[in-house]
Amino acid sequence: MLKKIFIISIIFTYTLFAQEFKLKSIEGDLYTFNMTDSNLTIKEFPNKVIMIDFFSSTCPPCIKELPELTKLQETFSETIQIMGIESGLKKDNAKMQKFADKYNLNYPVFGLEESGELIQFVLNQIQWNGALPYKLLYHSNGTLSYKLYGGMTWGKLMQALGNL
Repeated sequence: MLKKIFIISIIFTYTLFAQEFKLKSIEGDLYTFNMTDSNLTIKEFPNKVIMIDFFSSTCPPCIKELPELTKLQETFSETIQIMGIESGLKKDNAKMQKFADKYNLNYPVFGLEESGELIQFVLNQIQWNGALPYKLLYHSNGTLSYKLYGGMTWGKLMQALGNL
């Protein structure tokens, strides 16, 4: 009985503090993010490691790491999903699509206008200071595993993923 009460209280707490975001990518695909301060599920990618990449299309360190991120997505597409969130400039989807095409981005990208509420949630609930580039890395079970600050190299990415 005590175990059932514990499980019900966990479900209730998650439901109470979870925030759902339905975001449309620059390509027009809809994704459902369910977040708390320590968990994330994306309905369209169950049981995958999720990396949310907060970047700006005018940030040199953000742009420098894009080849590593596209290589990561290509290499581990069965187990990892990257979600790119423009967090610096309001660009319309056509301009963001040109940016994504220029850098051969092979993962969903969301414009600032579309993802503003999710960004605000991360700023408030996950204690992000707004510096870019910034990544949240979630285990395949949905738990927040790493907050990655600054530009990433292949080695840094492999080190973070090696523990998942």
